[in-house]
Amino acid sequence: MRAVLDSNVLISAAITRGATHHIVREWLESEPFELIICHALLEEVTTVLTERDQMRRWISVEDARLYVDRLSTTADVRDDPPPGPSLTRDPDDDFIIYLARENNADLIVSGDGDLLDWPEQHPPVVRPAEFERVLTQN
Repeated sequence: MRAVLDSNVLISAAITRGATHHIVREWLESEPFELIICHALLEEVTTVLTERDQMRRWISVEDARLYVDRLSTTADVRDDPPPGPSLTRDPDDDFIIYLARENNADLIVSGDGDLLDWPEQHPPVVRPAEFERVLTQN
């Protein structure tokens, strides 16, 4: 199975212990799915985790950099997808869909309402808790 994890999932995984954390931990430990990521996604996660002061409550800059480095050396890092027509209510989310489509991902994991409510759902967008259930059933 090939999956794209949205930045909100990757960020949440670094600072919480819920479904997002379990998904990333499971991927790091046993690779039950192929994580597809791109440079723009890594940059977004890096920026949020290292440059936002409110993140210091949950993660140090050093740990954030180690986390992103682990993602960038373990995931299937692809080129940023080319832009295309707007697909969702928030055009900033469209690159996630284009990344998933360009790399034949089976699904997108996100907590973002603009992606979850996207009418086309190709590939499907699932919430982290739903994806966690899929991983524990396999």
